[in-house]
Amino acid sequence: MIDMIMKTSFIAIFAFTFIGSESSRPNASLTPEQAQTLAIRLANDKASAICHRQPFHEGERAAFESDHWVWRQLAQGDIEATVRLAADGSTNGVDINVLSNK
Repeated sequence: MIDMIMKTSFIAIFAFTFIGSESSRPNASLTPEQAQTLAIRLANDKASAICHRQPFHEGERAAFESDHWVWRQLAQGDIEATVRLAADGSTNGVDINVLSNK
């Protein structure tokens, strides 16, 4: 009987610890580096279609904000990109802004 209570207590403590540690992590399946790499590729793809160049490279890491990834960069030539990715890496939006009149 005591052995059964000890096993049940151990299982309960393990389950509580596991559930508590899982809920404290963001629900993101990408690492910041993976989100950044994907965002750079998406930004360059769209910039290539608009401006015929790929100006975005290493820079700021993507940030996990309100259950999604956000990555921003201002490249040479005053081209700004903002990429939003869902937690799983699917694309929510890619915005390219040309900030100069050249």
